[in-house]
Amino acid sequence: MRNSIERTRNGFAVVLLLLTTTTAALSQTYPPAIEHESLMKMRFYEANGGFLVEGLEVVFPPAGNEAATFMITKAGGEVVATVPLRIERLEGFPAFVLFRPVAGNPGNVRVGQSGDFVMAVKIGNETITRFPFTLKEQTSSDPFSPGKQFVREGSWRDLAFAAVLTDDPEARIQFNWWMSTRELPPGMTRPKVTVHVLNNGKEIATSRGPVVPDTMDWYFYERHELYVQPVQGKGHWLAMADLTRLNGEIAVVVKANGQPLKTYKTQVTGGQLQRIEQNRLGYEPRTSFISPRYVDTTDRSRSSYSMREMFWIRKSQ
Repeated sequence: MRNSIERTRNGFAVVLLLLTTTTAALSQTYPPAIEHESLMKMRFYEANGGFLVEGLEVVFPPAGNEAATFMITKAGGEVVATVPLRIERLEGFPAFVLFRPVAGNPGNVRVGQSGDFVMAVKIGNETITRFPFTLKEQTSSDPFSPGKQFVREGSWRDLAFAAVLTDDPEARIQFNWWMSTRELPPGMTRPKVTVHVLNNGKEIATSRGPVVPDTMDWYFYERHELYVQPVQGKGHWLAMADLTRLNGEIAVVVKANGQPLKTYKTQVTGGQLQRIEQNRLGYEPRTSFISPRYVDTTDRSRSSYSMREMFWIRKSQ
């Protein structure tokens, strides 16, 4: 019995050593970076121009526990707010960790002024990720809802991504994007918004149900699955295998009441869906790198965390 226990302990130690070694090797190959979606979907308070830092995902984390800091600075470098961070390991995913506020810090940061700013995360004295954005205070034009509020401007307008479980070509694609009522044509209110996927101009899939945008600031529409209409027999949910069998341009068109509102474009080349340049693992400057994978820690439909491929796309019109 004692020998069995010792073997178990030794085996556990070997697993820990392998995980630590793997993490260290990844960190030595690629510098750490904040996963972009976790920055872009941070809770934002329109009333005071504030943010809530809850869990920022880190890809290729350092092997140690060096102090980290989330900060917001003005474009010129003046510090507006900071949040000290601690590391939380993700069991089974050695290439990822979470940064959370240290114990006793609620993670609230308040900007409360118009201007150009930069979100950044530092490990020690080194900045690993920068995210520029703008805040603008606006007065409501609705006589039934008077007052002022802050709105953001930045990558929320231009970036979207498709996500799919890794190593499963038949897994359903989930489309994720940000939208604001400021993007709507004048006079259009509470439209029915749908998503359409086109290959070389021909529609191949669409969302099954519309969403109705009603916020002036950017709202994150996530996990939208797309349906391939049947030609003969049954239709099915769009999977990565459906796209990689194609060739040429892939356009994702967001429509409001049937009217094209914004279009994201990419290509399928050699059986591969192309990503933006910032997804390349060796991209420089490193502080603008956008990870092509993340660990989904918020999917309530699954009993455990899952790693997903991210295919970021940029708005073309």
